[in-house]
Amino acid sequence: MLPVTAPQARPYLAAHFVLAVEGLSAVSFSKCSGLAGEVGVEEYAEGGENRFAHRLPTRASFPNLVLTQGTGPSTELWSWFFEYHTTGKVRPRAGQVSLLSHVDGAMVPVRVWAFRRAWPVKLTGPDLDAQASAVAVESLELAHHGLVLAPVGV
Repeated sequence: MLPVTAPQARPYLAAHFVLAVEGLSAVSFSKCSGLAGEVGVEEYAEGGENRFAHRLPTRASFPNLVLTQGTGPSTELWSWFFEYHTTGKVRPRAGQVSLLSHVDGAMVPVRVWAFRRAWPVKLTGPDLDAQASAVAVESLELAHHGLVLAPVGV
């Protein structure tokens, strides 16, 4: 029989998070995907060993971060995206996505994913429809050189 342990803490809700990029104002988004990483696997079939193939780790990879928000008055992210179009140079920046939750009555970061050398690779403006009364939504896609789980409260 397995020992009984104390109940685990409840998981955090994914409703509140903020993107912070060095040199830009922090922005709240309504959706974020791409907080993931993967290590590739290469199989090596050893001669004479027919029971299995050796599996060896290869290069790590990280998908682009895709963030969606309601269109607001700030144009900083658009300006960062268009720097490449006007100067021909990419200016990578470090940043983080912070998950916020209520702790002791205050909204504080409870999990922080830090990324490095990120730059915008795609920016999509809202679909405009005079017949709809929906929120105008835009999305930002960032390529980056890896994610790490950063310490909270530093």
